[in-house]
Amino acid sequence: MKYILALIILSFSQLSYAASLQAGNKSFDVKLSSASVGREDYTVAGVGLHYFAVDNLALGAAYEYWFSGEPSIAKGTLESTFYIPVHETIRPYFGLLYSHYFVGSRSDVDTYGYRAGVSLINDPLLFSVGVRQEKHISGNSLFIDEDPTVEFVVGLSF
Repeated sequence: MKYILALIILSFSQLSYAASLQAGNKSFDVKLSSASVGREDYTVAGVGLHYFAVDNLALGAAYEYWFSGEPSIAKGTLESTFYIPVHETIRPYFGLLYSHYFVGSRSDVDTYGYRAGVSLINDPLLFSVGVRQEKHISGNSLFIDEDPTVEFVVGLSF
């Protein structure tokens, strides 16, 4: 089965995004995306909250609801993302994540994975492109394909 996920994320934070990579700052994400699982196409809506525990390291939690397909799916994720301070406006990132999928009438699915890519920060905008891959710890046959997916992030801060 093919699993394709493309994300468009609006990120709202307290300060400009470059400054929000500093310890103690927070960001709030609103997500709208699409996903395909097998023959089902989903619209995905979600929210996330991230806290920068130290400079360039965000710890966060996110919730997504997948609708317009069967079965309905909800997803909770815990993640950490480190932005490598190579340049003021260009920041490679690497993150680890754990997700739990609540899958309608089927058994739930647990996954772990990573995300990696590059962010371009041009106050007040952030644009990131990368890959995300999740491996299944437990679950059902709904999720078979564990290939990396492309991740697009567009952020706006004010």
